[in-house]
Formats: sequence, structure tokens, C-alpha cells
Amino acid sequence: MAKTWAKVCAAGACVLAVLVVALVRNEALTAAPKPDLKASAHWVFDVDAVSAKTVADRAGKLPATLTGDAKVVTGEGGSVSFLHLTGPDDGAMVKERAAAGAPFLPTEALSVVAWVRVDEPTEWAGVLGCFQDNGPAEAGFVVGSNLKRFFFGLSTKGADDGDGKMTYLESKTEYQRGKWYHVAAVYDGKQMRLFVNGQLDATSDAQSGPVLHAKEAPLVIGRYKDRDEDFPLFGAIREVALCTHAVDAGQVAAHFAADKALAEAPPAVPEGPRFVVAPYLQYVTRTGVTVMWETDEPCTAVVEYGPTFPPKQQAKVEGANVMGEVPLAGLEPNTKYFYRVVCTDAQGRTLEGKPSTFMTAPGPNDAYSFTVIGDTQRNPVVTGKVAKLMWERRPNFVIHCGDVVDDGASKLQWTGDLFRPCAELFSRVAVFPTIGNHEKDHPYYYKYFALPKPEYYYSFTYGNAEFFVLDTNSKRNLKADGEQYKWLDRALAASTAKWKVCYHHHPAYCSDDDDYGNTWKGSSTYGDVRVRSFVTLYEKYNVDVVFNGHVHVYERSWPIRAGKVDQKNGIMYVTSGGGGGGLENFAPTPPFFKDQFRSDHHFCYVTVHQGTFKLHAFDQEGRLFDQFTIKKD
Repeated sequence: MAKTWAKVCAAGACVLAVLVVALVRNEALTAAPKPDLKASAHWVFDVDAVSAKTVADRAGKLPATLTGDAKVVTGEGGSVSFLHLTGPDDGAMVKERAAAGAPFLPTEALSVVAWVRVDEPTEWAGVLGCFQDNGPAEAGFVVGSNLKRFFFGLSTKGADDGDGKMTYLESKTEYQRGKWYHVAAVYDGKQMRLFVNGQLDATSDAQSGPVLHAKEAPLVIGRYKDRDEDFPLFGAIREVALCTHAVDAGQVAAHFAADKALAEAPPAVPEGPRFVVAPYLQYVTRTGVTVMWETDEPCTAVVEYGPTFPPKQQAKVEGANVMGEVPLAGLEPNTKYFYRVVCTDAQGRTLEGKPSTFMTAPGPNDAYSFTVIGDTQRNPVVTGKVAKLMWERRPNFVIHCGDVVDDGASKLQWTGDLFRPCAELFSRVAVFPTIGNHEKDHPYYYKYFALPKPEYYYSFTYGNAEFFVLDTNSKRNLKADGEQYKWLDRALAASTAKWKVCYHHHPAYCSDDDDYGNTWKGSSTYGDVRVRSFVTLYEKYNVDVVFNGHVHVYERSWPIRAGKVDQKNGIMYVTSGGGGGGLENFAPTPPFFKDQFRSDHHFCYVTVHQGTFKLHAFDQEGRLFDQFTIKKD
């Protein structure tokens, strides 16, 4: 009883302490008068400002609309409300298309003043922007954050080199994850200034004259977004003010001082290790699976797993490392398992992954399903939408047809553009990729995927099917005397699977308009002639379906054999390159093999049971647009 009473007293003391802190913070947040910035638009994210999905503009002209799962929440103790941004689609759209001459856009000068918190650093994230930054074409303004600092991007007529030139001014101050910062970007027509927590932090004289706006660009809060790019902020925004004049240093300092307690609050994100890549699954079989992850500092780890929850079995990683890779063996076939990864750094601080699940592979007489995606490249918003739709179908595993990222040498694209938007899907079902040309055969491909040696080609069995995965990039010899051709010849000859499926990045047959010859002005090979060397083996060993990516469309051929349509004995070729890369077009005249095609972001969902193989193709909105069924005895 004494211990229980002590706990109650301790709990009461904690509650009292929280209330005191809340009262102190509330008092501090209203202690200093907040200056009138004379903003042209001013969004303060409190409960009173939000009605359904609409956020009021205190200046009265520009309400914003919440996107994704963004929501206004109230912090601990009711101290402050803010816009919480946790998902890949989260933000607040002010104008989808703001024209260059819009009266609310700054011209001769501008200021953006905001309270912002970065919880998960990313390469690009936006607080407020209305800009276009596409190669040499650079226009508008943007305030945001990168992996370590805040930035102010601006393009003006005085620095215009013909199609615009943008300067990105970075803060000297490095932000701390989970901490609130007051950030003010000010331009007076001659100089860019960036303030952090009321103090001048960085300046640049690279821009001068009126602001050079894009002909049309989105005005958006919480995202780094233009026509070609869209990267979310993972964190929180308390308020954002947009001014068409230069706010002076005294007003910036006073605006910070009014809410200074925010900057003094402890971090919302606990200190210690964090996942750079959350736990995900690789190479699932009937009796095993590999669990992988990456942390931002070396950790030892324990993988807890088992058929019941909480899981009782453990696999330990004794040596500290940032990359975790743990094969789990001796599992029961066709069985649901729970698992969780717990990491510990050198200081004894722990990081607990979310509890998740996986399913071991079934036997040859059981039904199963898988999804197909290709060319996710660098479009995390679309990739996230498609990954969510794939997960909703609850597949047993995922096939990726290559170009998983846009630049295989960019670690940030692996962590931010592939694994982050696919986190839920990859944590529950294994992905079996093939390597595309954009991976550049970089070591990251072999670091982030755990596949049978030599990894750039391999095979695996699932249910009553065997899958043969090939590397069709230009550095590989695909001819009959090449390593892969000889391996494929042996592997297909030895296969006893009911269904034989091959996949690689480049298409053997494709109706694309310009990848294999400009069809608008001349001829085309209608596919990669190098890859067609494999067709001989596909036909020799009666392969059923061949998947590929590379061309950013969906296409399904007629069944083909010996260079013509053969509905009885032909092989179906499916291009699925709609995971996020820029969409492509089709030739003006159809080749002999074309059955169905569509230029849209999409995925394929395949179900198999004994002698029935069904494919359904869905667009990025989840709408069915093609399907076929193959049956065999």
C-alpha cells in the first residue's frame, strides 16, 4: 500500500509539474506583444482557424486547404496548437496555380515569417513556396529545410540569365530535430536575409530587382513543390506570414520574442537513434525471411518474432552497425508471424520499431497473390499512393521491375523516395526487385536488397510458380555465350514449376514512341533487340508471362510466339513502368503485338491458384483498367 501511495503521489507531482509548465508556457506565449507584420496572408494553425479541411487566412484573402492526413493538433498541456505533418501527402494548399501577376504575390520585396519544427530531416522540405526550379528554369521563392539547415530560395529579374536563376541561401544555424524555430526570410530588393530565432543568420547579395515569378506555380505550405517536384516537410508548423514588403530586423526580433517559449521547449522528438530506413522484409520463402533496417548510428539489435503476439523468439545482432540484416529460419510454411526490431546504441538508448507482420510462402496447391510495379524513380508522392493501393490488396509479395530510384548513387533517393513512401508495404511483404539502368549498378542496390547471389540475376520459387530475374542493362552480355543466358537456359530446363514467370527492366516488345526509334519520323525496333535474345529461351521452355519496366506506361501484348500472335501457345509480355517516373507516349501506329496499353501511373495485381493466373491493372486512383486470365491444366 505504501508503494502504491508513493506512486500516486509521484504521479500527482508529475501532473502538477506539467500544469505548471503549461501555465508558464501559456504566460510566456502571451507575455510580449506580437508586432503587426502587415502580412498579405497570415495562417495561424490553431483550432479556431480550421473548419473541416479549410484553414482561415487572418488577412482574409487566401484560405488554405489541408491535404493528405495533415491536421491541427494541440501540444502537451495545451501550450500551443500547430499543423502536424506526418505523411507523404500532408500539407496545406493555398493555390494550385498562382499566376505571376496575382496581387497577393510579392514583387518589389518580400518576407516569409514562420514558426517551424523539423522532426525528420529530408533533402528537401518546404515551409512556404511559390516557385519553379526545373533545370535552368528557375523562378519564384521558397522557404524550407534540408538535412541540417533552413534555406531561402529566390529568383529575381536582376539575376535573370535568360530563363531565371535562383539563389538558395542557407542558415548557418543547424536545427535540432523536434525543436521549434522561428525562421524569417526577408528580401528588400537588394539583399536576401535569413533570420533564425530573431537573429540575422545569413545574407546574400546575389539577387536584385523585382521578384521573378513563374508563369504559373503552386502556392503551398508544408511542401517543397513545383511542377516537377513534390517533397513534404515531416514536422510541424505553428504559423506562416507572407508579406509583400521587407520586415525590418526589429520586427523579426519582436515577433520571435512574443513566442520565445516555443524555442525553449524540449524537443518533441526524443534523443537517441532513429531509423533511416524502417524495418522491411526481403526474400521470403516457405521457411524463412530476411528482416532489414538502417539506423543513423551504430546499434546492436534484437529481432523479436513468433506466431503469437507479443512474439517470444529472438534473433540478436551483437555487433554494432547502422545496417541491420537478420535472416530468420526454421519457420512454418504459409504461417502468419509477428515481428519487431529493437535497436540499442552505445549509450544504452533504445529504438523500438513498430510491431509488424509477415507471411511465409505457401505450398504449390495454395492460392497467393503478388503486385507488380516499375520505375518508381523520384516521385515519392505517386509512389506512396501506389504503394498504399498495393498494400490495400494485401499481396503476398511485390515484384519491382527496376529503376527503383532515379539516381542509384544518391543515398537520399533510396531512403526518401523509395523506402519512406513504401514503408508500410515493405514492412509487411517482401519486395523482389530487378535492377534498372537508373540504379547504375551502384553498391546501394546490393546494400539495400538481400537477394540470392549474384543478386543482379537470380530465381525464386513461390507457391507453384518460379520467377527468373535478369539484368538487361547495357554492361551485361545478353547473348547466347553470356553468363545470364547460360544460367537461364539451365534454370528454365530444370524448373518443374506450374507457372514460369520472367522479369527484367528493359522490354523485349514495346509500343513506345521514341525509346527504340522516333516513330513520328522514322522506324522503330519496338523493343530492346538485346533483350530479344532471351525470347528464344522463353519460347523453348514455355514461359507463361514476362514482365518489364523501363518505359513509363502500361502495355499488354497479345500472346506471342515466333514473331507473331499465337493465342494458343504464345507468351504474354507486360510492361509495368508506372510507379512514379514521368509518363511516356505510344507510337502513332500500332505494332503487330499490341493488345492493350495506357499511359498512367499504375500497378498490377496478380492472383494465382493452381492452373489459374489472373492479372488486374489499376491506376493511381485505384480504378481497374485492364485484366486478363490464363488457364492451364
